[in-house]
Amino acid sequence: MDHLSQRPVLLAMLLLVATAAWAPAEEKPLTYERDIRPIFRAHCFDCHGATKEKKGKLDLRLQRFLVRGGETGPAIVPGKPAESFLLQRLQAGEMPPGDARVPAEQIAILERWISQGAPTARPEPESIADGLGITEEERTYWAFQPITKPTEPAVQEAKRVRNPIDAFLLARMQDKQLTFAPDADKITLIKRVYFDLLGLPPSFEQIHKFLADSRTDAYEQLVDEVLKSQHYGERWGRHWLDVAGYADSEGYTNADPVRTYAYKYRDYVIKSLNEDLPFDQFIQEQLAGDEMVKSPFTNMSADSIRKLTATGFLRMAVDGTDSENNDVARNQMVADTIKIVSSSLLGVSVGCAQCHDHRYDPISHNDYHRIRAIFEPSFDWKKWRTPGNRRISLYTDKDRAERSKVQEEASVLEKERNQKQAG
Repeated sequence: MDHLSQRPVLLAMLLLVATAAWAPAEEKPLTYERDIRPIFRAHCFDCHGATKEKKGKLDLRLQRFLVRGGETGPAIVPGKPAESFLLQRLQAGEMPPGDARVPAEQIAILERWISQGAPTARPEPESIADGLGITEEERTYWAFQPITKPTEPAVQEAKRVRNPIDAFLLARMQDKQLTFAPDADKITLIKRVYFDLLGLPPSFEQIHKFLADSRTDAYEQLVDEVLKSQHYGERWGRHWLDVAGYADSEGYTNADPVRTYAYKYRDYVIKSLNEDLPFDQFIQEQLAGDEMVKSPFTNMSADSIRKLTATGFLRMAVDGTDSENNDVARNQMVADTIKIVSSSLLGVSVGCAQCHDHRYDPISHNDYHRIRAIFEPSFDWKKWRTPGNRRISLYTDKDRAERSKVQEEASVLEKERNQKQAG
């Protein structure tokens, strides 16, 4: 009897434990700034945020604006998703207009947020300027944070780690019971080195030499040797030149005038790679090489010439400023140059922000024109210099003196020749 009387209690305890084990974890509180605004920015802000006049007088840029609503009343009722008109329109597929629809999983997030009372991460500002603006969450996005050196993780197969990158790869792989492939043989290694660094296959002699090299650091020695080749700069310089939009002609009209001296910038890039120019210096010279050289630009050293040549980076955009429609062409070249700078150095697109705040661009319209103001001294469209008028002479006073001497000697010889021909 005692054992039987304890059984219901034991079953109840087991049921309670099982229920607790299978109960869903407490839902993470959602916030407007982190979870909801990105959805609206992607699907709704074009009509209800980006422009000064909002359709239906509905502004979705702040939580309290949703509660206030527009012409049809409140867009949401915190804590009551069933009474939230905005959610109903989204679930019915009535908004946004057109074929594009908000994904069901994002609508579910919105519904859960409303159910939680539509919380915000912080008190909202009393006023907000026109446009989309940039939130604190958007500014702290991981891609825009300073690079820091992470701690190298401990791994089970420490012997396979030859550099810190290996450790990070193995740390992720061992969680999935994976590991590195076996080491490549020497023929595969030398092919990889030559194709990766030079874009060319090794010769038979180079292969045999590497196979016969029994030094423990034979591979490292091979890499150092290949890096000394001038072809290295040619191979890898192409990637940067593509980013910069390098071209040997202006490209604006059918006439397509040739950029006579564009090759000097190309050679600068190749030489910089071959000479292992520090990357920060490489960038600084291309952005502000002219500011690193004292004017007037006369009797310049080789170092000064290199820095001026580097600024060809800022002249690689399509240039139609020799055309009839100068004002349009000039401003278009400035815009294209800013696109090149932002995409190559910032990793962001800014083309839409030129005209207005846009969901695809992580900077505001105001910030775009602040960037443009930085380049205004060099790209003053009202005091524009056409391509042919941007050149400076590299002659030094010594060069000019030698030229005068040669011309004088040539004049004497020409005079003597003329006298002999006349006689």
